Amino acid sequence: MKSFIIISILFIATSVTGKRIGFGIGQTIGGHLLTPSLFTMRITLGKSFVIAPEVNFKYGSSDAGMDSIKTSDFAIGIESNFCYSLVNKEKTKFYGIGGVGFETSTETREYYKTYYPDSLAKVERTTSTSSQGLNLGLGLEHFLTKNLSFCISSLSNINRTSEEIKEMEDGDTETTRDTSAFLFDFQNLQCCIYLIWYL
Repeated sequence: MKSFIIISILFIATSVTGKRIGFGIGQTIGGHLLTPSLFTMRITLGKSFVIAPEVNFKYGSSDAGMDSIKTSDFAIGIESNFCYSLVNKEKTKFYGIGGVGFETSTETREYYKTYYPDSLAKVERTTSTSSQGLNLGLGLEHFLTKNLSFCISSLSNINRTSEEIKEMEDGDTETTRDTSAFLFDFQNLQCCIYLIWYL
């Protein structure tokens, strides 16, 4: 019901203002092809300005039966890039891009620690990571059809990352690492395919 109300409000807003709002999915080339790597929106403001929020997600798990090691990891990232059209020729657009992003991830690893001579203790190690950053770069988007586009972007970003590692053994929890750092990542080339429907 909430989704219907939100979509109705957006539809009315686009009808009144004459602006276009798009919803869709995307796939980063080189990523896993069976699961979309992101959910995306396109909010058009005027002829040259587009806001592009995106949600990225990842989940994985493994179980090494012989070694009694279980691992699972989950990550979700939210970012919103602001694209200004520098060149607009029919189906091809060249953008200047600026934006902000947030990401959080958790990795859990269960294993057994051996104590001399033959006792075992179950250990659960949890690594929690969070980051916040700024994007700045350029992008080229070509529309293959009305709804399908191919995008290449080169983004540099500055982000702050925090990491905390906790180990739980026999009911006792200990923090073994708690750090934060700034990272500068320049010219991160990315290729994506987007499938978007516009209201």
